[in-house]
This record gives sequence, structure tokens and C-alpha cells, in this order.
Amino acid sequence: MLSAVKKSFLWLPLAAAGALAGCESVVNVEPPAHTPRLALTYTLTNGVTQAGNWNFYDARDLYVSTSQGVLVTKNLAGRADATVELRDDAGQVVEQFRAKNRAPYGSDSLRGYYAPTRGYVGQPGQRYTLRASAPGVETVEAALALPAVPVLGAGSFVPNPPASFSPSGNRFGRLSFAIADDAATANYYLAYARVLDANGQPWGRVFQDNSDRDDQVGPDVNLNRFDLSDPGTFYQTLPVSDAGRNGQRLVYSGKVRYYYSPPSGFGNYPNPPAPAFVEVLVSAIPVDTYNYYLSVLRYYDTEQSIFAEPAPLRSNVPGGYGLFAGASDTVLRIPL
Repeated sequence: MLSAVKKSFLWLPLAAAGALAGCESVVNVEPPAHTPRLALTYTLTNGVTQAGNWNFYDARDLYVSTSQGVLVTKNLAGRADATVELRDDAGQVVEQFRAKNRAPYGSDSLRGYYAPTRGYVGQPGQRYTLRASAPGVETVEAALALPAVPVLGAGSFVPNPPASFSPSGNRFGRLSFAIADDAATANYYLAYARVLDANGQPWGRVFQDNSDRDDQVGPDVNLNRFDLSDPGTFYQTLPVSDAGRNGQRLVYSGKVRYYYSPPSGFGNYPNPPAPAFVEVLVSAIPVDTYNYYLSVLRYYDTEQSIFAEPAPLRSNVPGGYGLFAGASDTVLRIPL
């Protein structure tokens, strides 16, 4: 979030140096004063992902940190002393959170992550407020209305003819499904897919196969394209809007690839179970969530170039930074 702001200040001395080439004048640029504020991300859902064991959505968990100045180079550290609660439209506390560190790959624990204590499930159509406080910074509140659950039509998956591949190698096919869009409102969506075995357990990940497309999927922003998002990474979270096509079906039909990659690792490799289903998950998201993910794509599209126009991340947390997001999920399961 801070790197995008840094570019604008790096540009000033660079421009001054170019304009004053051959001169001995030095132009000093003072960075703006910075007041530390709470920064957080959290996605409220209607519980479909938890019930369906979509456990790779780490990006939806609550994370809390404190902002730092644009020229500070140390890694951003999370904080475990925040008090966070979720309130419904009547002002009742429906969820509270406790700090829960993570320890990826056996390294030191990562502070700043929180787990819900009540297991509350968001109700589509209802408004919610997220309130966070911590010592030394101002309390922040962010609000949203959880969208209606999207309606999916029939879907299909057509696998490519069998070819030589290793048990864990890529397989290919064409995935198609449609969203029945509501013409009365502006709507925004995300779509994901994975493969399950015959017992309904996660078998592998699904990715778009863009090898023969001119408009390669990536961080570039294309508002007219309907792409599959990559679970668990902001870099490939690719929202779509119904702007200009309200009430029409939003159709996804594209080549995809998938491979064996269960959450528990390759425990029974090289003899994995057979893949049995493609499961599609479509999320309806609020406009603030949509705009945030678009700003992330624009940020990555700059590729950290000091010559790019500033690409600040959007925030819907007044008095702080970050994203209080919503996602109303629905699932479509297609036999292979």
C-alpha cells in the first residue's frame, strides 16, 4: 500500500536531477509527516467457503497492522493487540476476534492475523460495521452491505482428449458457466474453480490456460473481460462488473488447466485418486471491494516503475487504511 505512494516522491528528486544535469544545485524534498493509523483487511462471507472446505482463502482472514511513513524501508509488522468486533445493522456485536499467529514454512510466527470466536455467518442483504481499536492509534470503523447471492445457470466441462502426462502433470479442458445477472442493480463478481475427487475432497487447482490468447490474463485492467481468479493471491484477484450489460447473462467460457495438488500435499503421489468434479465458486462483492481489487491490479501493472503514474490502493476504512470486504458465495459442481 505504501510502495505506490513512494513512487511519487522518488520521481521528484529524479526529475530534479535530470533538469539540473551539469549543475551543482541540490534540491531537497521533505517527505510528508506521517501519523500512524490502523491498517486492516477482512472479508465477511455467507459461510459457503468454510462449509465447502475452500480453505485456501487465507486472504479473507482478518489481518491488522499499523501504517508507516512512505520512506520507511523495514518490513510491515502486524500487531496482536487489536480489539476487533463485527456489528450488525442493529448495533449488536455478532462476531469478535482473537489474535492467532501464523508460522509459514517453519519460520518465525507472523503476527497480525486473527481468528473469529463465534463462527458467525454473514447474511446477504444485511449491513455490517467492522470496528477496530488498538493502543496508540485512532479507532476505525468501516461498513458494508453484503450483496445478494448470485444465481448460476448450468455449467459444463469438456476435457481435452487423453494425452501423455505424469500423474501430477497438467491436464486441460474447456470450462463454461453463466451468472444470471440482476438488471435492477449494479453487480460485481469474482469466480474461482478447483477440482474434487469422488469423495468431494480437494484434488487440485484450476487455472486459466491463456497460451493462445492475445489479451493474456495478468495485472492489466480489462473491465470487459471475465476471468477466473487465482485463489489466495491479490495479484490474480480479477473482478468483473455487469456495467453495460445489466440483466444479461455473464458467461465464462475458456480453456483451463488443472493438476493434482491436494491441501495435504502429495501424500499418495504417484498414485493420486481420480479427479471427479470441477467445482466453481462465484462471489458477489460490494462496489468498494471491486474498486479495491481494481486498484491492486493497477498497482501491480506499474511493475514498480518510477516512470509510471501513481497507483495508490483504494481504502474503505475511514481514519485508517485497508479493506473491509464482503463476498456472498455460491457453488456449482460439474462432473468431469
